[in-house]
Amino acid sequence: MPIELLTLLKFGLLLLLYLFLGRTVRAVVVDLYGPRRKPAAPPRQAVAPAAGAVAEPRRARRIPKEIVIHHTDAKPQVVGLRGDYLTLGRAGFVDIPIEDVYISDEHASIQLDGDGWVVRDLGSTNGTFLNGAKVARPTPITAGDQLRVGKTNIEVRR
Repeated sequence: MPIELLTLLKFGLLLLLYLFLGRTVRAVVVDLYGPRRKPAAPPRQAVAPAAGAVAEPRRARRIPKEIVIHHTDAKPQVVGLRGDYLTLGRAGFVDIPIEDVYISDEHASIQLDGDGWVVRDLGSTNGTFLNGAKVARPTPITAGDQLRVGKTNIEVRR
């Protein structure tokens, strides 16, 4: 074989090795920190209705009233959102104990914040996910959202 062809093959394999390493590092980073979120769109400016026009009612925020915990090996459990602070975890002293080996003793909290509810991860090992995205700070939840703690799915309902 000509030396030029061997050199070209060597550089091609080196390029493939670097691409493989880059993809591996990227997969590890996404697994540790969650997918990159797109920046939120800037808030829209309210436009005053023209004289004589009727303004449309603003769509009401869907404030949740209960959550449904879908246990991996038991029937679903419905829990009403009462009070202003609930904790989820494996420990016996939490408000909502969940038997799941992938959940920390004090895994997450759901708390009242103003006129709605927010979910917050309490430093758990495996993380808390809201609609597939890792929760890094207190995040508002609405009816229809899906939470995942460990292997347990939680449905947020109105």
